Amino acid sequence: MTETKEYPLPTVHLNGTSKEMLYKGNIHILQAINELEESISKCEFHGRDYYVQDADPYSYGTYNTALKERHKHLATLCAFKNYIEDHINHIDSQ
Repeated sequence: MTETKEYPLPTVHLNGTSKEMLYKGNIHILQAINELEESISKCEFHGRDYYVQDADPYSYGTYNTALKERHKHLATLCAFKNYIEDHINHIDSQ
């Protein structure tokens, strides 16, 4: 069975990596992503840590820029998590 998304997904076959190894490897990646997400959620991220960098400390400009950057990286992490979950589901269905 070959499924195509925006990217190819692995096909389990006799001459390739075993289904068990493919599955366990991707599960390990998913666990690491979940641990990273937990660490990020526990990391303090507050405007008071950025306001001193602004000419006007009441503008929140630097904090908003930092927050936008943080959200950009979280979105990338979420996309990678979805990619790994696609692999796990595809491997499991074979």
